[in-house]
Amino acid sequence: MQAAARTAIRHLRRSITAVEGRSSAAAGIACGGGSRVFSSLSALRSPSVVLDKQEVSDRVIDVLKSVPFVDPSKVSPNADFKNDLKLDMLDNVEVIMAVEEEFAVDIPNSEADKISNTAHLIEYIAAHPQAK
Repeated sequence: MQAAARTAIRHLRRSITAVEGRSSAAAGIACGGGSRVFSSLSALRSPSVVLDKQEVSDRVIDVLKSVPFVDPSKVSPNADFKNDLKLDMLDNVEVIMAVEEEFAVDIPNSEADKISNTAHLIEYIAAHPQAK
């Protein structure tokens, strides 16, 4: 069930992003900002740089604190998503997607289903070769 919900939400988000991206890219080129669009694309193809675990931890915690349905006072490097942060299945999906967006990675459903706390999420992102 969580995988289906995650796939549906991801599809909707990508559709919206694609529409926004097309209008942003067209506006950027029309305004002389096309080089920014092309440099962003080349950055996606550049070799990965391993992120410092402390940086990953700080960024993951910041993302969690910025999610509207998460109580920022409950966020910690060891917070359990279900017991501490009171996240349900769909909230979990939204958190994973926000982290995917922050680090420009794709976390497969099979891996996302295993992530149940902040520490595991930090470990996963810190070990991900394409995290930015």
